[in-house]
Amino acid sequence: MSKGKIANVFRLRPSEGYESLLPADSNDCELMIFDGTPRSSSWKPIRVRRLRFTERGQFQHPCDFPLCPGDLTMTQAAREKIGTHLEEYGEFLPLECDEGKFWAFQVTHCLDALDEGASDVSRSPDDPNIVLMIHRHIFQPAKLTSDWMFRLPQSRGRGRPYVTDPFVDLIHASGLTGLEFKRVWPHS
Repeated sequence: MSKGKIANVFRLRPSEGYESLLPADSNDCELMIFDGTPRSSSWKPIRVRRLRFTERGQFQHPCDFPLCPGDLTMTQAAREKIGTHLEEYGEFLPLECDEGKFWAFQVTHCLDALDEGASDVSRSPDDPNIVLMIHRHIFQPAKLTSDWMFRLPQSRGRGRPYVTDPFVDLIHASGLTGLEFKRVWPHS
């Protein structure tokens, strides 16, 4: 995959109709909400279970990126296919499951590329330097050079990470399933 100029920025979202993973202990859900702070040195694998049916009994197809709390959860096969491309952007944290080997990938790479003045943002009432939500993204093109995945420092690690064209191209080329991409910039 090339590391050329970035043309588009996306948010990750799960594809409809695919399975989920859920921590076996509901108290562990909070442990899977990542903020970009490295955790690999203190991480203890969280036990998860596969959810192959919705609450209404509809079958959910197996996939490479099951929906789970956190940034990006993947199977061992997905990690083997694309893991070397992602290592510089975060860390792989093991999960425990009786029905396969899964990994949580936490994006730890931060990129200060948001043009806050031109973007439409909601700020924290307690600290106006913290962006709680971005309604309309405007990025600084000069700062989007080759990063495949990143967090914004203004969000203090809240929310799912951003990905760019090379990551999207990698997923499409690999044939991996379970992810969709919502373009947030540029606007169409």
